[in-house]
This record gives sequence, C-alpha cells and structure tokens, in this order.
Amino acid sequence: VVNRLAKICVAQFKQDPEKEEKLKKLKNESSWQWGDYVEAQGWATMPGSDSPNSQVANECAARIVNQAG
Repeated sequence: VVNRLAKICVAQFKQDPEKEEKLKKLKNESSWQWGDYVEAQGWATMPGSDSPNSQVANECAARIVNQAG
C-alpha cells in the first residue's frame, strides 16, 4: 500500500508549480527530516484524506531525492 501511495505522492510533487525550489529545500534538510518536509508540502496527503501518512511521506521523499539525483 505504501508503495502505491508513494507513487501518488511523487505525482503530486511533480504537479507543484514550485517543485524545483522545494526540491532544493528538501535536499538541504537532514534525511531524517525529509518525511516531515513532504508532509508539510501536502504531497503525502492523499485525495479524500485530511492528513498525511508518515510512512508514505518518508518513502515519497526518498523517491523524490533519488529521482533528482
């Protein structure tokens, strides 16, 4: 489930009009804070949900950083 939801999270990141600037900020965070940053951006909050999922946020953050190189 986390794997599927992380894909949605990454897609939501890619739709963010400020994604390049936010990616730079994410990379400047300590890796243990990546999930919190992703949650704060709303990317880990799934459609129909009111709150983010921390496991999804952590996996999503790792994918975003790894994809960006």
